[in-house]
Amino acid sequence: MARSRVIEGAIRRAGEAVDRGALRVMARAMGRGRSRRPPGDARRRLQSIAAHYNTPANLAADSAFFPSPAPPQVTETPQRPRAGAARAVDLAFASRWRPTVAAYVDEYASYEANLTVRARLLAAGDAPRPTAVFIHGWGGGAFWFEERAFAAAYWLRIGLDVAFVQLPFHGDRAPRQAPRSGALFPSAHIVRTNEAFGQAVHDVRALLAHLRQRGAPVVGVMGMSLGGYVTALLATVEPDLAFAIPIIPAADMARLMWRRSDRSPQRRRAERVGVDRTLLSDAFRVHAPLRREPVVPWERRMIVAGRSDRITPPDQARDLWTHWGQPAIHWFPGGHLAQIGRGDAFRAIRRHLAGLGLARPLR
Repeated sequence: MARSRVIEGAIRRAGEAVDRGALRVMARAMGRGRSRRPPGDARRRLQSIAAHYNTPANLAADSAFFPSPAPPQVTETPQRPRAGAARAVDLAFASRWRPTVAAYVDEYASYEANLTVRARLLAAGDAPRPTAVFIHGWGGGAFWFEERAFAAAYWLRIGLDVAFVQLPFHGDRAPRQAPRSGALFPSAHIVRTNEAFGQAVHDVRALLAHLRQRGAPVVGVMGMSLGGYVTALLATVEPDLAFAIPIIPAADMARLMWRRSDRSPQRRRAERVGVDRTLLSDAFRVHAPLRREPVVPWERRMIVAGRSDRITPPDQARDLWTHWGQPAIHWFPGGHLAQIGRGDAFRAIRRHLAGLGLARPLR
């Protein structure tokens, strides 16, 4: 018992140390290109943004901010099979998201690479199978990396086909204005961040429709970190998801951003002009998973979280778990990046999916 506690403590400290180092890098990356001094009217601007988004139509269960997408016109390009798949195909289609803020329309159009949705489908054979759509975290999106991060071969082996989708401003969708994947979303540019969450949900729903159209009997979603946040949002608008599994999820974007800026000069300057966490939370409310009710049936929900996570700390997953009515949850001992215990977490997901009749059970 004592030895077990020592090992668990070492795992926790290692996971926390890796995450803290990554947080410093993320803070520098997300801070570049940001105005060093918030304008004196920042409070009024945020109040105006919140008023624009937080209309009864947008905050309704059938939100006007998350309209159902039209079926996409998809270009499919065969790729070399990989990860144990018999077939691999890259998918591309135009994002039909339309900004809701008139002043953002021209800026949005200037991000040309972001206007095309890109995904990769790996299939075990010709017969359609239940399909898992994986949504990456902040800064990710490169297909070769996500195939490994999500262990594509494992899911293919247990009975699923798998698809990877790139979030707005990530991977091949990072526009020329961005120094790297994810540099522009999420960020302190509140309108771009809000619109990108709307676009993310819209684009993934269009992909889900295409996968169903091409024969997938059922489709579910798993997402890590930022992708976990999008997964939690999808669970509020897509009742037909076969499963919704946020992994090390963000659940409260305002709390995360406010906490990360703690003791920073930017935070002090923001507070001096009247910006606080409550106001930031109001500005983000339209896409806050904790302010929207899930429509995916309870038994199809599951959450996976890391006890040592310092990037999306455990309170994010716990709050989502509570909001979701305490569905299945699995805790692994590691952190956000040093995911020690991830194998056990994936096996727990497999047991959950097997219970739904979607994966081969553990022997």
